[in-house]
Amino acid sequence: MQAEGTSERSRADRKEEAVLQHILDWQPTILRMDDLVRELAKDLDDFDSRDEVEQAVQHLVRLGLLYRQGECILPTPAAVYVQGWELG
Repeated sequence: MQAEGTSERSRADRKEEAVLQHILDWQPTILRMDDLVRELAKDLDDFDSRDEVEQAVQHLVRLGLLYRQGECILPTPAAVYVQGWELG
């Protein structure tokens, strides 16, 4: 049972990483939530696929790596700063 929770967390981590990297790649363009969902969801007709992107954005906002104003999503200065670090 713990392995299943770990697998789900890893999946969420990968989605958050993909969302953050996508936003940083597009910087300084300000993306809307609809843009992110359309570009990153595996299947637009699947609620879970769309929800994964939205959950990732919400978590990254709580972590202080993204800023959301209405439908607009942009990276915080902290996210831009660490973008140049060699991580991993």
